[in-house]
Amino acid sequence: MQSASLARAKIQTPRFRSGLIERSELEEQLGDALTSRRLVLLVAPAGYGKTAALSRQLQRLPPGCAVAWLTADEEDDLHRFLYHLIEALEPLDPPWRLAPEALLERVAQGRLREAASAVLSAIEATETCGGGVIVLDDLHAVSDPRVFEFLGHVLEGLPQNWTLVIASRVEPPLALGRWRARREVAEFDETALGFSRKEVQALWRHATGREDPEQAQRLHDRTQGWAAGLCLSLETSERAAAKAPTGVWHNRRHLFEYLASEVFEDLPSELQEFLLRCSPLSELTVARCVQISGNPRAARLLENIERRRLFISVLDSDELTLRLHDLFRDFLEERLRRRHPDEVPALLRRAAQGEADPVRRTHIYLRAGAWDEAQQSLAGATADMLADDKRSQVLRVIEQFPPEIQAHSPLLAYARGLCTWPLYRYGVVRSAMADAAAGFDALGRHEDAQRARATEALALLFCEQMEDARRLSRAVRAQPMDHEAEVLSELFDFWYEGHHGPLNGPADHLGRVIDLLMQGGSVELWSRCITRVALFISRPGVTTQLQRMVNGARAIAGDGHWSLQIAANVTEAWLHLWQGRIAELEATFQSVEEDSQWLGQSAGLRIRLLAVKVLYQAACGNTDAVHATRDAIVAHVSLLNRSESLPLLYYVALVMASAAIEDWPTVRMYLPELHLQLGRETPSMQGLIRAFEAQLALHEGRLGEALAALRELTAESASLDTMYLDATVRTQLALAELAQGSPAAAWESLEPLIERVVTSGNVGQVLVVGVRVLSRLSLAAWDGAASSEGLAVLRQWVETARQLEAGTHERPEVPAANDAGLSGRELEVLALLADNQSNKLIARALDLSPHTVKRHVARILDRLDLSSRMQAADWYRSRFTDQHKPPSQG
Repeated sequence: MQSASLARAKIQTPRFRSGLIERSELEEQLGDALTSRRLVLLVAPAGYGKTAALSRQLQRLPPGCAVAWLTADEEDDLHRFLYHLIEALEPLDPPWRLAPEALLERVAQGRLREAASAVLSAIEATETCGGGVIVLDDLHAVSDPRVFEFLGHVLEGLPQNWTLVIASRVEPPLALGRWRARREVAEFDETALGFSRKEVQALWRHATGREDPEQAQRLHDRTQGWAAGLCLSLETSERAAAKAPTGVWHNRRHLFEYLASEVFEDLPSELQEFLLRCSPLSELTVARCVQISGNPRAARLLENIERRRLFISVLDSDELTLRLHDLFRDFLEERLRRRHPDEVPALLRRAAQGEADPVRRTHIYLRAGAWDEAQQSLAGATADMLADDKRSQVLRVIEQFPPEIQAHSPLLAYARGLCTWPLYRYGVVRSAMADAAAGFDALGRHEDAQRARATEALALLFCEQMEDARRLSRAVRAQPMDHEAEVLSELFDFWYEGHHGPLNGPADHLGRVIDLLMQGGSVELWSRCITRVALFISRPGVTTQLQRMVNGARAIAGDGHWSLQIAANVTEAWLHLWQGRIAELEATFQSVEEDSQWLGQSAGLRIRLLAVKVLYQAACGNTDAVHATRDAIVAHVSLLNRSESLPLLYYVALVMASAAIEDWPTVRMYLPELHLQLGRETPSMQGLIRAFEAQLALHEGRLGEALAALRELTAESASLDTMYLDATVRTQLALAELAQGSPAAAWESLEPLIERVVTSGNVGQVLVVGVRVLSRLSLAAWDGAASSEGLAVLRQWVETARQLEAGTHERPEVPAANDAGLSGRELEVLALLADNQSNKLIARALDLSPHTVKRHVARILDRLDLSSRMQAADWYRSRFTDQHKPPSQG
């Protein structure tokens, strides 16, 4: 979670201090520019009052004009810059249609234009009476060129009633020629921002209480209207200013250092030491200053600093919060390093210890050269960050470590492996976890090494290196395991026994995985375990355990952690399909599609959804839909590593669906792809490939070849069942035996499948073989070999399949016009939104996180096909009176 202190430091508009002189000409020009131009540039060296001029003028904007402020710093790459820009916009309650995490992921993928477009869409739909202003202060601190590429896209699409303001020491590298030609840029340089002679006279009069035009003239000549020099000159005694070496007045930097030194030396010694020791802080609050300085009188000293106006700005906060001017901070840090060089690393460590934001904390440790603490800081936060879909942020922090530490740190290797797991790049995971395990062992951290090896064993299994995976898993089990290693070891056995048998192995191990997860598994660990576990859904008892896993995942995800929620929904989609609950399946598809859109259509989520969809479409006999989904699967699989197991799994789903609709050209096309994968050594995958080959042989009239293969497969098809292996083998063998003229043998092959499906209720595994196959079986001449009960079940399957094909299956009730399919929670959110409550207040009223409220608002707008909160509020008010009052907020 973002720390409150960092949020204030980055996105709070500095408070205007009363008592400064009026600068009517500058303020009039700046005020007009803020409300009439696309871009306002304040470009001048440090100390020219850019921030002060802006903060003062923003308070004079017309009522209803929205303001978002972001102060940039040297740590801002595009990822961090965008993260804080989103935070700066958040108080305006923009109706995001894409999760902020998805925006950051698009940036990580280099899709800058798409990210800018999403930000602009949210800004355009934000309800403001008088447009808005986005201020980017200190933009000179940013060195990442992608920030300016992104801002170029923002500037291009900025809504007409919004203004972008950039304050910088140098002109930003933006293509401004077109905007200048159109007179859409207002520019304020040091000439415009510097104090005029008349303003310096007024400043002198205000500061000293007397008229002295000659002294004011000398002051103006020396400083050339430079605000920093003026302010410090007025703080120093006339004697100190008068004795300054002549050359100093011609160098602003030296002038500032000289005058700051004069001011600093006049301070009480306690205040000097306090300022020096607090200078590493991004902002000064009582609690942080006490922590870093050790001075219990921090509150009084901060009040003294504010009273003296020692080059600080005041942030709008519940507690006194000050930010030092960059020039003054630089001066203090330089003086600190000269006076107390040995204390600097320790002070930075203390600053890091008091920082709640893990990314900021890790960066401060890195500044201190505290490599161990930086690694521990990031390692301790990685699981929570992954649970919040901040994978790319973790990886970017890892890149900030020195290369030598990146290469040899087991903590960073382990974090890198966890970040790579959701991408299904198991070869990379395997390598990272092997490095982590070796490094942990060398440090004597054997429990950490066990966790790394347990993950490595799973990665080896998914890379189809079965024997190596099995040996490593056994080695892990032979030593003491902590909770996480035990969970992963049970998960390994679930997968291994799913592929190799015995029949009941998957259900037994999955049950133990869930039991352990419920004893304290993190959101990240639940997410690692739930992916693709539906592969063995046809095995006895697995559906029961899958439902437990779905329920447990939803419970720990709560009203957030969207990736885990979606993984649970995809798993439940398999359950709905396998149990023939088609209405619920279609509703789940809609929910997953909406959530997938919210998360930016991540490739991993998309292909998991496509796999279940293509089989549902095959069960419905929807040839066109199967072809479209097939093409989408092929496109996604092309992005996967061919040396791992995933391509095989998705090609299998594609071939299965194609066979169900009897699209034999596609089956012929992709059967060779199955042979190219490394899954051939897995018995369950081998069985599926051989079943598809036998099915194709049967279609092509090679009856003897089909019979031989299918008869051999029935010996293991139940114990190695992978979703639809046993159903495919037994239905195809029945057709082959019938073609051979052996109805008794055909029924002997089919009857065990009928019994298992009736017992388990998992009718989906036979529906996905296709209505054509089921129809042929139900209409066959059984000559008394089939039981009447069995034939009745077979005919019921055909009827169900034909209802799916015709689209006449039972559908959920059409939502009433009043609720438009909104859930109860969404109606509660909408009621409060219609009561003009902000996201923060809605979150407080409903005990939700503001992030979750944003998701609900996006879903409401999607389902109502609206673009703004105001439109949604009007929709609600037009339909509801007393029946949906906002919840009590007492």
